[in-house]
Amino acid sequence: MSLTEAEQEKLFKKFKKVVDSRDSMKIDKTLYNHLYLRTGFIAHYDIHGFRETFSGSGFLDFVDHFEQCFYACYGPTAEFNQRLKRYILDHADAIRQEFARKAEQKELAMLQTLAQKHGLTVLPHQEDAPAPITLKTSIVCTAAECGQYEFSF
Repeated sequence: MSLTEAEQEKLFKKFKKVVDSRDSMKIDKTLYNHLYLRTGFIAHYDIHGFRETFSGSGFLDFVDHFEQCFYACYGPTAEFNQRLKRYILDHADAIRQEFARKAEQKELAMLQTLAQKHGLTVLPHQEDAPAPITLKTSIVCTAAECGQYEFSF
């Protein structure tokens, strides 16, 4: 079944809203039906399961689907599906960076909470800073070049 131009525009606006907000909860019934019937997604039992699957960090799996799904660009809705794919992939790097930043902020907040709980201080890593002085009861946390945190006791 092909879509009229008006139907395509409505669907595209809905899809754009989901991608721009990174919020799968904004997927409505019409967009859900298109995604699972014509773009290779599985239904996840119903719209609620679909939204839940791709909520939060699961949104990255939503993005990945468009990167890995080549057969969605065949058939009567191929051209429209290609437009959806192009839109989300044009934003994929920014989406991944945003989720990585959020994950890092969450980890840093957890690190600060743990440090406070144990009466410790977390200092950011500085290239030209002198080597930290450690006491037997302290934990030193520094950020390595690879972006991971290193702990020393």
